[in-house]
Amino acid sequence: MFTSSSMTGGRRRVRTPRIPSKCWCGESIIELISRSNQNPYCQYYQCLYTAQRKLENDNHVFKLVDEAFTDEIQQLD
Repeated sequence: MFTSSSMTGGRRRVRTPRIPSKCWCGESIIELISRSNQNPYCQYYQCLYTAQRKLENDNHVFKLVDEAFTDEIQQLD
């Protein structure tokens, strides 16, 4: 298991391996659909705390569903 940081769409993200179930802050993770012009209809996981407060550029969990599924498949190898 490894952790790394990256920037996506101006958002600093902490790498979360596999499909997240809880954020580091203890809040649950919810699945949302993007309505942005940059990534329309893209599904992603986000920390409930962050989603409720519409925070950006934070270090709470944010992960694209496609990335999470790819991580799960790689874990099977």
